[in-house]
Amino acid sequence: MAYLLGYILFVGVASFLMKFVMKSLNAYQVNLLMALGMLIITIPALWFYQKSFKFPQEGLALGIGTGLLMAAGSLLFVLSLSKLPVGLASAVSTSYIVVVVLLSVLFLHEPLSLLKILGILLTVAGVVILSL
Repeated sequence: MAYLLGYILFVGVASFLMKFVMKSLNAYQVNLLMALGMLIITIPALWFYQKSFKFPQEGLALGIGTGLLMAAGSLLFVLSLSKLPVGLASAVSTSYIVVVVLLSVLFLHEPLSLLKILGILLTVAGVVILSL
């Protein structure tokens, strides 16, 4: 839970700060700096965690694909910040949760309970309300 709280805090503050950063840098520059920041954080973390930079061959292609999707999504989010208010862009971006839940139900066979359906509906309703 502490990891998720850290994620929420760091990503929330960073998303807010991007509006200020984008007054002097374009979205592509910001995204490149985000990638550099990820390298600066994760290279020492990877070494600390496993004492090497080895990757298993199994899952490597899927991992690279996932990284590319995250990079593309990050770039699209930063581009959206150049056109929209940060609060609106951040609120709408949380809609990815609906995609995750639906893919998890379809491919991981996670149960879709009434509570999850309600959560999806509330998420969509919240995005609509914050968008108005």
